[in-house]
Amino acid sequence: MEVLKCTTFWVEKDGEDEFDFTKIIIRGPNRDFYYAITQDRFGDFSEINLDNLDKIPIHTDSIWPRYSDRFLRASSPVPEDSHIKETNLTYYVECPEGKEEMPHSDLVLHEVEAYELLRRHPHPNIVEYRGCVVSDDRITGICLTKYKMTLEERMEVSTPFDKESKDRCLEGIERGIRHLHSLGIVHNDLRPRNIMLDELDHPVIIDFDSWGREGQKFAPGMKTGEWSINGSPSEYALCENDMFCLSRLKEFIYDPSSGKPLAESTSANALQASTSTTTSTGGSRDFSDSFGTTPKSPVEGDRQTITTPPPPKEMEKKIQVLGLEQDRGKGR
Repeated sequence: MEVLKCTTFWVEKDGEDEFDFTKIIIRGPNRDFYYAITQDRFGDFSEINLDNLDKIPIHTDSIWPRYSDRFLRASSPVPEDSHIKETNLTYYVECPEGKEEMPHSDLVLHEVEAYELLRRHPHPNIVEYRGCVVSDDRITGICLTKYKMTLEERMEVSTPFDKESKDRCLEGIERGIRHLHSLGIVHNDLRPRNIMLDELDHPVIIDFDSWGREGQKFAPGMKTGEWSINGSPSEYALCENDMFCLSRLKEFIYDPSSGKPLAESTSANALQASTSTTTSTGGSRDFSDSFGTTPKSPVEGDRQTITTPPPPKEMEKKIQVLGLEQDRGKGR
């Protein structure tokens, strides 16, 4: 057995972050996976004694859906300029009976369905989908084109970003949104870290795990993103959700201080579809490697994300995944 990831979870107490527990993700010899909870803290993997841990099986059938030949299959190996959107097992949690949300495998299929639709109706301002990464007849990742940086990162770098460039960027985002709406679908989670830019500052919309058909009610475990009308997540996929976010993006692009999002996680293209929110205080650092597909490690400048199972809403925690990222996770 080997340790894949070690994450420390924190809670806020009297205005200070206080250690809560450590969660360890373990891989067995036959592609079986486990997690363990401990009150110990570790500096690196060598300090972890697996024999002393109560290892709980992770039911991967509920995480990685079966592949269907009606989906595009990614080439193997994937092109070097690809990003693989994978599942982060850190957020795996067994819900009490009767409180289950949508299985993560269904969320993966839901997102793949969006990419398959967009593959038939491509647009230059929508992320390019390259197929499903398949292992043992299960979808373990989604292959997408890799871009340089997020809009959030672009606003922070010193390279000039003049008004003309900002105008073109906003126009490109709006064209992408209107293309989605012409297909009868809504993104529902537009924000600066879900807009990628290439070397020419050409904007591309990413992260389709919250998409829905116009007027469709969200399934359990799904909702609009942090930029929501009236500050409350909508229960329905509505074009007005995207247009509201477009107005917020305009504010952010022309005056970052007016709509600056909370700081979030991993290096460059790492966050294409995270269900966690982030803080600038309780962060996440991670000394683990990626697994399951190639490339095996994040590439500097690549911020397209891992797919994260949606934890129960009532169990929100701050986390620190030692080494890589800063974000807030939820639950054990």
